[in-house]
Amino acid sequence: MSKSILTELVSVRTLEKILDNFSSATGLGCVIRDTKGNPLTKGSHPSRLWQEVVKHPHMEKQYQDYLLQMFEKVTRTGQNEIYKRYIDTYAFIVPIYMEGRAEAFFVGGLGRFGNPNMELCITEAKKLNIDTDSFLEMYLMLPLVTLEKLESCASLLRIIGSTVSTLAKEGTEAKAKLEELSEIQDFLEKKIQKNSNDLHDSEVRYRQLFNTINDGVYVTDEKGIIKEINLQGAKLLGFNSPDELIGTNMRDTYVNPEDRDEFTRIIYWKGHIEHFHPYVRLKNGDKTYFETNSTVIKDKNGKITGVQGIFRAIGPSHHSNLHQYQRQTNNNEPEPTTLNHAADHKKPSKTAK
Repeated sequence: MSKSILTELVSVRTLEKILDNFSSATGLGCVIRDTKGNPLTKGSHPSRLWQEVVKHPHMEKQYQDYLLQMFEKVTRTGQNEIYKRYIDTYAFIVPIYMEGRAEAFFVGGLGRFGNPNMELCITEAKKLNIDTDSFLEMYLMLPLVTLEKLESCASLLRIIGSTVSTLAKEGTEAKAKLEELSEIQDFLEKKIQKNSNDLHDSEVRYRQLFNTINDGVYVTDEKGIIKEINLQGAKLLGFNSPDELIGTNMRDTYVNPEDRDEFTRIIYWKGHIEHFHPYVRLKNGDKTYFETNSTVIKDKNGKITGVQGIFRAIGPSHHSNLHQYQRQTNNNEPEPTTLNHAADHKKPSKTAK
């Protein structure tokens, strides 16, 4: 099993516990791989069909090469990726960022959108040298999913990955807070009906995590209007209810409007932003620093439709310690991506506001 910065800061056992609980709650398999495609954890809930496929060296090599191409794409765009994995089955890739770069990836979700294509199955069974009935039996054991469910599960893992990487940077506090994250996963495992293929159930799971996590979680449209925010996020901003913030502009919470302009330029340029520290005004007029990790949301045509992210309050000293990191991150902007907003925004200034 490979090693990386992620497994140096977070134990493999903890990561596998998170994956096991995710799979129990959703019925979808998952594994964490490094940037070269090597597994950092054992796969949770592996499918019999895929285990049979990778017994054949040429199939495994073909998949590994394709996987690395997908990693390159995800690293370039900063977005989750839903892709065709094998014949007519689909999976997802979700990046895990450490110190501002994609250090590892959640890979999983092998599922089918409908009944098998008999012609494809017969051809593949011959390639794998197994009888057609056995192939069909393994195929039908794959969970029946929708594109929306895969996207919802990928978004959930994106939040978990962002939380894990942020907590891992905090050193001595990481262990206690990761145990808290595990408790959230245990809650999912106990309260959510296992192996559900219904989209409504997956949305319920997402909502439970949304309202249980101890960081603020928010979603805005492309203009910054708050569409969703969890109760903890409202409380961090000094409000009693999320309803008080829905429909308002996130820019209005910033003490310095130019901070919001800088945030917008960076996230539309890169597609994501980590460890950004805006100076925020609370409902009662108090001011404090927040730390946010955010990513853009795209529709099926690649158009940016909003921003989603997590945030938490930090003290002035923590802001000062990470300010140098934030400035270095902004000084190393990538080449323009294919994001539809890239042409509408200038490259971020060399000094973070």
